[in-house]
Order: sequence, then C-alpha cells, then structure tokens
Amino acid sequence: MDTASARCAAAGPATIDLNGKSVWDYRLDPEQASIFNRAMTEMSRGGAEAIIEAYDFSPFQHVVDVGGGQGLMLAAILAAHSKMRGTLFDQPKVVASAETVLQSFGVADRCDFIGGSFFESVPEGRDAYIMRAVIHDWEDAEAVAILKVCRRAMPDTAKLLLIEMMVGSPNAMPRAKFMDLTMLVLPGGRERTSEEYAALFEKSGFKLTRIVPAGRGAVIEAQPM
Repeated sequence: MDTASARCAAAGPATIDLNGKSVWDYRLDPEQASIFNRAMTEMSRGGAEAIIEAYDFSPFQHVVDVGGGQGLMLAAILAAHSKMRGTLFDQPKVVASAETVLQSFGVADRCDFIGGSFFESVPEGRDAYIMRAVIHDWEDAEAVAILKVCRRAMPDTAKLLLIEMMVGSPNAMPRAKFMDLTMLVLPGGRERTSEEYAALFEKSGFKLTRIVPAGRGAVIEAQPM
C-alpha cells in the first residue's frame, strides 16, 4: 500500500491554517517546547524496554541519538550496555535540559551532549546512529536531506537505526494508519511502508538491511552503500 495514494496532494498541515505557522515554529515558544519535550520523553519511556529487548545493541561502542530530545531512549540503551558510550544530538535548547534524564539512569558520565541542526550536520565517526520518531515528521524531500547528512557523517561500517511505526497491508496495523493521518495534519509528515523506507534509503546512500518488530513499531536497520 502506498500511503501517498490516500492523501490530498494540495493539502498542507492544519496547524498552519490554525496558527499561521508550522508546528516547528509554534514550538519555538518556550512553554510549548517544554510540553512537547516532556511528552516525547514519556513516549520513549513507554517503548524503550521493548526496543532494547527486540534489537541487539551490544555490538556498538558509541551510539548517536539524532534528534533524541531529552535522551531517555539513549539513556535506556546505555544503562543496558555498561561499556557503551553515547552522544545525544538535538537542538541546543533541547539538549540543555537533557542531562537530568541521563543522570537519573546513572549514565550521564558516558554521554556527550551536542546541540545543532540535523539538516546541517551530525556528530561524525560513530558506529551507530539512531533516530526515533524523527523521519515520520517529514515529507520525502526533507527526510532524504536528513538522511544524507547522517550518511556524510557515518563510516562505511556504521549502522543507521530508524525507530518508527510501519504501515502494513490493507486492514492490518490500523494504529500506524491513524498515526499517518496525525502526521499529515500536524507537522506534515507521514508513516511509511517498508518499500517506502527502502526508497528513502536508496536516495540517501543507504540500503535497507532488515526490519525488527519492537513493541508498537520497529527498528528499521540500514547501512551505507
């Protein structure tokens, strides 16, 4: 199923009509940003255990969480692997409030905190790069731009791990289809099928290697071509 076939190509996110600005500009307001960051942290808390149980992170020495918010997903991974180091990468204002979360897991001393934009650059030279619920925020052009930035930073032996919902066949996996509508209305993004992720990867210098079901979503693994 092609999720794009169910959309009205001329429609934009409803948040622009409602607020006169994109959801990202709306969240520049400190109060709205704080609410959003807390919500994303709690979302990660609910699914981190299932992801760690489903996917083997143990081969990695240093994991970069790109767009990782306040760092709960990365903190859970580091807590489960005592010799691993991590880098939390997000907007500077987001990263500035993240150390408390890493400290609560006892892993802040094994984590670097770096602020920036994933449309411009991400930390270089690590062996795993994860993005949880990031790519679904964006349409294909922006998604490819983000992935290309990651590819430039990654060694040829590194792994890219997207943690997202998967759109299934007709009458299957309704939660992902409902979320697809939500992403259309709010940021203007989309949920995707495995074929659509494979196409994004091919345009960005990656190849899809496997999809590992994890809780309500999946770990979508790719490696540089």
